Amino acid sequence: MEYALEGSSNYIAWKDRMEVVLDDNGLKDFIEADVPKPTDATQANAWQKKTSKCRKILLEGVKDHIVSSVHGKISPYLMWKALTDLFQRKSNQRKLTLKDKLRNIKCEKGDSMPKYLTKFTQCRDELGSVGVTVDDEDLVSLALLGLLKSWNSYQDFVNGREKLLGWERLWSDLVQKEIMRNTRDGSSSKGTDEENCTLAAKAKKVKSKKASQSGAKGKK
Repeated sequence: MEYALEGSSNYIAWKDRMEVVLDDNGLKDFIEADVPKPTDATQANAWQKKTSKCRKILLEGVKDHIVSSVHGKISPYLMWKALTDLFQRKSNQRKLTLKDKLRNIKCEKGDSMPKYLTKFTQCRDELGSVGVTVDDEDLVSLALLGLLKSWNSYQDFVNGREKLLGWERLWSDLVQKEIMRNTRDGSSSKGTDEENCTLAAKAKKVKSKKASQSGAKGKK
């Protein structure tokens, strides 16, 4: 399977995909409860085929190092329960760890704005991989809180607005203002400024691409 279970890092996404696959094959009941074998011979034969198919899909949907976790589990339900017991708890712990990581991101002395803001997007993407969606508004608020004291006036300006800036606008503003500050203080370099502008442009491009993809899906 293309999206095999590797561990707690991709468990949530894997679980969602696997439930859809099993549902499409009419097998989801076999992971939601331990379906007993019918006494009727014809029904028992159909049950055996479905049980075997479900077990096969589950085994093919995990990496080799995880197969041992379901070894000896005779029913799809017990296999599913073993994986849930093992990775759901770890996934919940990872969610808490990543949420703490996001809340504690700070701009360190010497960080460029792209480097600082990229910490947020990377952490947001990590949270997305475990099923947690981070709103742009939350990213903006946390990014403002993590700025150095030298940015207090900018924080006051943004917080004083009737409507909070979007993430893309905040990224662009901070990068441009950093370039202006460096130019004014004589601490800028052509290479650094060009890099900042390039990163800002890339951020906009990615944002626009996601927006178009979302719009395209909505039209289908």
